[in-house]
Amino acid sequence: MLGPTDSSEARQEAPGSIRAQFGTDKTRNACHGADSVESAKREADFFFGKKRRQNTARFRDSTLGIVKPHAVIGGLTGQIMREISAAGLKITAVQLHNVEKANAQEFYEVYKGVVAEYNQMVDELSSGPCIALEVSGENSHGAFRELVGPSDPEIARHLRPHSIRAKFGEDKIKNALHCSDLPDDSALEVEYFFKILDS
Repeated sequence: MLGPTDSSEARQEAPGSIRAQFGTDKTRNACHGADSVESAKREADFFFGKKRRQNTARFRDSTLGIVKPHAVIGGLTGQIMREISAAGLKITAVQLHNVEKANAQEFYEVYKGVVAEYNQMVDELSSGPCIALEVSGENSHGAFRELVGPSDPEIARHLRPHSIRAKFGEDKIKNALHCSDLPDDSALEVEYFFKILDS
């Protein structure tokens, strides 16, 4: 499925392979795959073994972004992360999560009874894999909120057509990316995903 290590060889020998389609050379060949059963065991242990790797979250001068499940499943994560980097913000930590419904309810607790879509927000966040991002930079909260745009993608497309939600959001629930609403919530939300859920 991956094809030969060298992408140019892959294009000749296995044109339908992943490396033929997405790789550029022998180093940037899109994907790594273990070359033997022994290597597979060693490499799987490196990433998924008992020894936990420490996350890279800084927990200072940062805010939280969550690529929502519909955007992850839709293959939009890379494009969203490029938009963040292009805006001059740094992604200092990334973690894949499968959020349980109880955790989604706890995370969105501040919206309960305030936002009519609370239950739908909970259902979306707990519907599949999401990717938590610690976003850092000068005035990280304000700059990130500006980049993400209004919560309703339809409004975002009219008022802020270059925002992430305008480009990648479907509706108010599936709006591609969560971001902290208030500056005071930023640190708490980063800690929730990168400390509490990480443990």
